[in-house]
Amino acid sequence: MAEESHRKSIVEDVFIPKELLTTAKFNSPWELARWEQSLPDNNRISLPEPRTSSNRPLSLSALRSVARPKSAIRSRGRSDPPAFQGTFDYFEKPATFEPPSPIPEKGITPVQNAVLSAQPPSKTSSQTISSEQSHLQEVYEKAKLRGVAIQRKHWVRLLFEYTIYAFLVLFVYFVLVGMPLWKGAVWWLYYVVRTKFVIQGGYAIIIGLAALYAFCPLMILFEKDPPAPESETESPDLENNISKVKSTALLIPCYKSASIVGATLEAALKIFPKENIFVIANGNSKTPLDNTEEVCKPYGVNHLWVPIGSKIVAQFVGCYAAKDFENAVLIDDDCLLPPNFPIVSDRLKNNVKCIGYTIKSVGPNSSKGTFCQQAQDLEYKMSGIQRAFFGKFGSATFPHGAISLWNIEFLKQTFHEHPGFSVSEDWFFGDACRRLGGRITMCSQVFVETETPASVFWSGSGGSRGGFGEMTIFQQRFKRWNFFFVVGVYYDLKYILTSWKLGWWEFGAKLCVFQEVYETLIYLFAPFILPISFIVRPSFCGMLLGVTIAMYILNVIIFNEIHLRLKKERVDWKVLLFYYTFYKIALTVVNVFSCYWSLYKYARYFAQRHPKVIEDRDAVEVILSLEKESNSRRTSVEDDVIPLDGALGRGVGRKLTLTKVQAGKRKMTEESEKGGWV
Repeated sequence: MAEESHRKSIVEDVFIPKELLTTAKFNSPWELARWEQSLPDNNRISLPEPRTSSNRPLSLSALRSVARPKSAIRSRGRSDPPAFQGTFDYFEKPATFEPPSPIPEKGITPVQNAVLSAQPPSKTSSQTISSEQSHLQEVYEKAKLRGVAIQRKHWVRLLFEYTIYAFLVLFVYFVLVGMPLWKGAVWWLYYVVRTKFVIQGGYAIIIGLAALYAFCPLMILFEKDPPAPESETESPDLENNISKVKSTALLIPCYKSASIVGATLEAALKIFPKENIFVIANGNSKTPLDNTEEVCKPYGVNHLWVPIGSKIVAQFVGCYAAKDFENAVLIDDDCLLPPNFPIVSDRLKNNVKCIGYTIKSVGPNSSKGTFCQQAQDLEYKMSGIQRAFFGKFGSATFPHGAISLWNIEFLKQTFHEHPGFSVSEDWFFGDACRRLGGRITMCSQVFVETETPASVFWSGSGGSRGGFGEMTIFQQRFKRWNFFFVVGVYYDLKYILTSWKLGWWEFGAKLCVFQEVYETLIYLFAPFILPISFIVRPSFCGMLLGVTIAMYILNVIIFNEIHLRLKKERVDWKVLLFYYTFYKIALTVVNVFSCYWSLYKYARYFAQRHPKVIEDRDAVEVILSLEKESNSRRTSVEDDVIPLDGALGRGVGRKLTLTKVQAGKRKMTEESEKGGWV
């Protein structure tokens, strides 16, 4: 009897034909709702969602839901509620709703009633949430086991590190030098160049390949500029933009960015509604390292604090925070989106899964900056046309780390392929994308501004740029950008030899990837080949070196006077002729030494094994915390009455602070805090 008293219907377990149910009539929608709740699950009546002039559902339970892209609704089904409840604005603007049609005096059919009734929370929704949580919990448990499995004891790490040091020393002496025991590889290289090697032919091959990679990209032009706003002072028309950006989130990983993120948000809000923007501040601390959250509040954007100091983990968390969106734009904290920034998500089709944007270097307050910053501007733009060229005929190696557009579901897949290195994470995103069968193309309609170091070697500034705070190119590239040059050869050769998921596009993609291998090998052999060549044939090698420099000067002149002139982005002649050449020579020297320095640093870096992000216990724990908090907020929103004036959350920054992961689990050395790699 006790069991029967809990039943809502004496026919709870009896199958009732749907044809019989549809003959029932009710005098009010609430009668239908109570009656429907008493029915068995296999006969719930599911009806299409009604449309109004404002394209919003009439039921109060639906009004409590966060607005989602229609594509996401179609893919997830009506009963799947938004997963990031409570952190968005509930309405894009103060909402106006049409009253439902009056209920006829006569009895109405269940179909008519269902349109007018408030739908109770769906069991399918709760089942989906539970399934997601259980999946994440399973991933978390595997990550814990993986974390234990890959841990090396302290003495093992020391043994590994000093074994590598010993191997390098032995290799240098016994393989390269050899004297007086035997003649080493350097002596034999000198012998081959002096007696067997035709220097003219060797340099012809090297210069020919360099010319091929330098001049072929000049065969295409940048895309035409998108339409500009009618006036620079006009306020953003979000209703207009929402048709383009409604399915796209903007993810901004930040590290000590309070001083610069405000300008980034001001520019972004001219393109994106505030509920689409996610600022993911991170650092190895339970509490924020600066007042980035306070800076974000006036803008009304979403703010998350992630207690793990890693850009790739911040991007990982951002993917799940914005999982109700179809696509995501990833930008750095110092990138200023132009007012006519195009969201080219329509290009993400077939096997195109990532789109990079061309970028430009600027100084403080969007100025041209120093000669060094203008030289970087020319370098970045040339890199953009090269990536656009290879993206058109195959795939670029990777998008610029400063900004890229991804399909979110595919981006999540790349975390399973990404090795999890926190250095050069954008390069490994490109490698993972191509391995998974995704092409990387470029949008060259606009140049996105990013502030760059003001000098090559020395700077009087105090590191106010935010992020890693690097004020010189030497610190930026020697310590981070070039760290995986040598290891990258292994990944590039592995891709060239084993990956064929892009079909015919692979030939263009592999040609682009081979360029990286070719450049790295030149950096590695340059300290041996150049001195030996100058010893054997000094006058001829000096002449060829001059020809090589002249070729690159001609290349940048053509690029500046044709391509950049058409985009009205020309670089000053003083920079082009008197600074850029010496700048590139200095960078070549930095690249050569950084390759050998990284070989030394690999001993300590790889002494500790690095899990993938999806295998990182701390990172998965953050996602699990995010899901639990999102679900708890969803429950509280469903239980509360939401004011229909749309005032809730407007103008107030929304946040989700994830502090459940103990900050002490990870330790960053003083060098890594300053932008190093250890």
